[in-house]
Amino acid sequence: MYGYKDNTQQNDKIYVLADTVSNQSCAVPEGKRIPFGWSAAAVGASSKEWVRLFWSVPVSDQPGYLRISVALDLREEVCVEVVTAVTSVQIGMLDIRYASVFQPYQLQLTAAQMALISSEGVELRLVKGRAPLWIFTEGPVEAPLLLPHLLRTPCESFNPWSRLSNTLASMSSLQPFGWLEGCVLDGLLDLEGAVGGGHFRETARKHIQMFFDKQGILRYENPRSEPVDGQVYGIEGTLPFAALAQLEPQHPALEKAIAFWLSERAEDGSIWDGAMLSAEGCYTIAYPMAVLAKIYRRVDLVDSALQQLEIRKNKLVCENALYLRYLSDGSRSFCHWTRAYAWYMLGFARTLRVLQEIIGLPEAILRRIDLLKRELARVAEEVMKYQSQEGLWFVYVNEPYTGVETSGSSAIATALAIGVQLGILDRNILSICDSARGSLAKYVTSDGILHGVTQNNKAGEELQRNGYRILSQMGTGLAAQLEAAMKLVKPYEVS
Repeated sequence: MYGYKDNTQQNDKIYVLADTVSNQSCAVPEGKRIPFGWSAAAVGASSKEWVRLFWSVPVSDQPGYLRISVALDLREEVCVEVVTAVTSVQIGMLDIRYASVFQPYQLQLTAAQMALISSEGVELRLVKGRAPLWIFTEGPVEAPLLLPHLLRTPCESFNPWSRLSNTLASMSSLQPFGWLEGCVLDGLLDLEGAVGGGHFRETARKHIQMFFDKQGILRYENPRSEPVDGQVYGIEGTLPFAALAQLEPQHPALEKAIAFWLSERAEDGSIWDGAMLSAEGCYTIAYPMAVLAKIYRRVDLVDSALQQLEIRKNKLVCENALYLRYLSDGSRSFCHWTRAYAWYMLGFARTLRVLQEIIGLPEAILRRIDLLKRELARVAEEVMKYQSQEGLWFVYVNEPYTGVETSGSSAIATALAIGVQLGILDRNILSICDSARGSLAKYVTSDGILHGVTQNNKAGEELQRNGYRILSQMGTGLAAQLEAAMKLVKPYEVS
């Protein structure tokens, strides 16, 4: 059972927000924007750019974490030194690499360090990196994860899935509009379908409202923190329209998504990201396209959704190996990457689930759907060979030294569970999903965020292979999708 209200009270007690921020004012870089008009500060190398955080509430009884969250897109590796604000005692370093907006970072603290910090405050200094690191300093109290805070480590045991669902169903799970936020929105709506109660759906609605003005016009930033109001920034930016269509099927922005897809279609019907055809499109294009096809009863969108899956199957699969990207010169990259399987399989599973709900499709369309079901079964059989003893999948599924990766593992297991739900996969596969679910619980923080996620691939494959891991609301959304899928397919067995 999900005890949302009880867990809200519990989570409130473990967050201790910084109530004073001291820093020299600094202009946001030209062409960039802080989301929602929230307050942010720039942490730089000069003493004039050091940021100080202070607490009025003493914390002395338990260990925990210092947390900050990124407010502007980051395209480099930076390191932030944390020292106490009065006596300059060094507490530690925050290693922040290629971060996206809203990404939280944490530094583990002893009980003595927690007491010292809450008494003196801390000073943040950039010791590696070219440009200042922008962090959120003020925002809604409903999003404590995104504001500077101390996190108390609870002494009592807790249900990780209850905590995860609680945090997801809050403003702390906000992500940039696009594929990151889409994973969160789908997790919320999936939990609503599996659990009910209205709260998850209402939170999804609140999330979406953050990105639209009163006239229904999109107000947001692209992955580089550049304002792109009223536009669709790219193929990964259309995933949230699946949730929007389910919540507000008459919203005027839905036509923007359809117009974007139509404008980007190649002669064969495929939709590329510039010179690249990516596995992401199975999830970020085909799936929302299928949702709109169902709502608007448009067979042309059904046809286009199927084309996105069919063409990606033909271009991204080579000798049973799956690639994330196919380039116009015929080359491929990110072979056997976990999140390539994640986007490919999740896109297939979710798209097929929506299309199966549409009544009266032409026989030719149904035959194409059957072929795609076979492809989901094939790739499922292939990826299951690589499940680790821990129950998860490695960053590169065939390379154990790269370590397990939790977000891709969540999505793969979700796709498998949906495949069972649709009758495409055998029910005995649920044991694989159960194994993944059990192991993922170990990676849920005490306040309900998924850890063990590889960074976004802005820095290429090297960053994926080097063991670097982050906390992620996107990953939390994918884990919630698994939890919901398991509740739907095993309603009496998942607690």
